[in-house]
Amino acid sequence: MMKRIVRPALLLCCAVAPAFAVAAQAPTPTRFPGVSEAGNAALAKAQTAPDPQRQALIKQVRAAHEQLTSTIMAPAIDVEKVAAALRQEDAAQAQLRTYNNDRLINVVKQLPEEDRGTFLRTLLLSRRSGATPSPAPQP
Repeated sequence: MMKRIVRPALLLCCAVAPAFAVAAQAPTPTRFPGVSEAGNAALAKAQTAPDPQRQALIKQVRAAHEQLTSTIMAPAIDVEKVAAALRQEDAAQAQLRTYNNDRLINVVKQLPEEDRGTFLRTLLLSRRSGATPSPAPQP
């Protein structure tokens, strides 16, 4: 019985952990190939600017995940508590996704017109492949 409970909990923890690891790293600006110097400067500014609201949302997601984990790891599983914890985590993740999307749109608006398509296509393709954009060579 314990194996059946622990395995899903471990899978759930492992599925969310990479997102937390990325959030915990210090932001280092990524240069996007094909984007002008002015565009990369705007992107670097957005990537390195402190964002306390985003950090607060990340803390909410972590807290919700910790609550879900402790609920799942309890000796007796209360299905209602698990459902509430799942809903809470989902709501926190949705808030963070919405905030990140709004932030992305604001950054795109700051880019020169000729860089917008290049940036968005590079970002989309890197998300699909799971890779980050390759750094542009330094002059």
